[in-house]
Amino acid sequence: MFLLNEANYSSKLSPLIVDYTNYNSFTTALTESQETHGSFDCVIAWIHGSDTRVWKSLFRAIPNTKNVILYHIKGSSSYGNNERTKNNIPSNITYRVVKFGFIIEDYNSSRWLTNSEIAHGIIDAIEHEIPEKHVGVFEPWNLRP
Repeated sequence: MFLLNEANYSSKLSPLIVDYTNYNSFTTALTESQETHGSFDCVIAWIHGSDTRVWKSLFRAIPNTKNVILYHIKGSSSYGNNERTKNNIPSNITYRVVKFGFIIEDYNSSRWLTNSEIAHGIIDAIEHEIPEKHVGVFEPWNLRP
């Protein structure tokens, strides 16, 4: 997860490396990050699974008086499921999603996205304020690497 503290992303990017399934540690890390770096304006979260307690912990840590943009990063296996998280977003949070697929290199072979392709997809979504960014392709599903 990355937390952004102003429009100048390069100097205000604060990575938060924490096991988000340990809800107490996750909430503590979010609180401590804000105490150290200030409240965040943007959250880039690659959270796997559908456990709503993770999202509730994140939403509790964001002051409801502050407008925040949330970029939910999703892998290809979660391509079709967007509504569960989206329907529970507090009104002060603008929800955006970046979905990662795969690259078809020729008719019968494919590969996962590179780290560079992933990073560029996220950066493009932020710089252009894209509500739903797709990076790579998602079909045909049987060509997934």
